[in-house]
Amino acid sequence: MSVRTARYHGEALAESCGFTKPPVDVERVAKQLRLKIAYADLGPDVSGLLISKGDTTAIAIQASDVPNRQRFTIAHEIGHFYLRHQFEPGEHVHVDHGHAITPRNSRSSTGVDLKEIEANQFAACLLMPSKLLLARIKALQARSLRDSHVTLLASEFEVSEQAMTIRLSTLGYL
Repeated sequence: MSVRTARYHGEALAESCGFTKPPVDVERVAKQLRLKIAYADLGPDVSGLLISKGDTTAIAIQASDVPNRQRFTIAHEIGHFYLRHQFEPGEHVHVDHGHAITPRNSRSSTGVDLKEIEANQFAACLLMPSKLLLARIKALQARSLRDSHVTLLASEFEVSEQAMTIRLSTLGYL
């Protein structure tokens, strides 16, 4: 797998779900993939978990996280599932009595683990598909994007300003 492939799959999944305007409904995407979502207190430093046993997979989300963080975490865990990371060996996967558990924690955003980078890039492309983003940027009719545009786009796509800034930079708009 590569980061480029992960981005492609995130974009392709968003398009296949038929989203025509922001925000992308990640709970609907999870439901279409037969992934259950549960909100719970996951303890400190854990935003989400992908839990697989047999043919059943669920996503657990930190209930106390802000909604934009929860949405990104759901998309990130969908990325792990869609990219089949739970079936690959690695230190981020913990197996206990037949359960494969993949946590999203502070290590997920450090840029060290390739699977975490892929899941983050997948999530960014799922939540902020380039076609939808480009359409919104064109509608702004701005010569260049300013902080106020980033704030507006982040609000429309229901992501953090940091996530939007990174996505716009990746696409070459900033």
